[in-house]
Amino acid sequence: MPDVRLREAATLSPAVPPPPPSPPSSRPRKSRKRWWAASGLVAALLLAGGLYVAYRATTEKALPAANLPSLAVPVVPTVPAATPGATAAATQPVAQPSAAVSEALAGPVTKVPSSSPTVTKAAAPKVTGKANPGGANLALSGVVAASSTEGGPFTADQAVDGDPSTRWSSGFAEPQWLRVDLRERRQLTEVTLVWEHSHATAYRVDVSLDGRTWRRIFSTTAGQGGTVTVAAGGAVARFVRMYGTKRSTQYGFSLFEFQVK
Repeated sequence: MPDVRLREAATLSPAVPPPPPSPPSSRPRKSRKRWWAASGLVAALLLAGGLYVAYRATTEKALPAANLPSLAVPVVPTVPAATPGATAAATQPVAQPSAAVSEALAGPVTKVPSSSPTVTKAAAPKVTGKANPGGANLALSGVVAASSTEGGPFTADQAVDGDPSTRWSSGFAEPQWLRVDLRERRQLTEVTLVWEHSHATAYRVDVSLDGRTWRRIFSTTAGQGGTVTVAAGGAVARFVRMYGTKRSTQYGFSLFEFQVK
């Protein structure tokens, strides 16, 4: 019996120890890390794409590139102040922004029609004077004055007294004038001058409403003396004068009569 046990024990294979447990595999952990990394990248790309789309939409809505010109405004150069004694430099023209740019910057403009009424300037009142239908010599009742007199009997009133033998004679210089105040505004038809030998070669006939502002109705630089009748054309005046600027002799300007009708 002992021999049989020993032989069975000898024929049996030696006992093999069980293999040690293998360490847990790392593949599931690496897969999870890769999934989270891919998910983060996709989320970042989606977020960036959304922000870019929103930015483009906002920009295109605020400033549509197809309708707006370039908003670049030229820079206005600064001109230094001129120093005393220095030569002024030529002023260079400054570029102005185009009308399209100005309109884009200012925005839409609404034109409102003016509601102010049209103002019509009132016409000045027509100057009227008392008519002289009978053709009387208005100088006979007027007030006469002269720039000067030769003296003696040749005073200014001698030219408006209706006597053709008396006369006014001025000082021996030029210019000289003889003036009649008709006392009121009259509508004139003619003015007559009866010259003595010492007549004027250059003179004029003026009328006035106030004795300060004069209007010429006749003038000549080739006076021949004698009797000269000047058409007044219905002029309205209170004052009438002869204004001489050139004598025919070495003496003064001399008038027998100065008639106003």
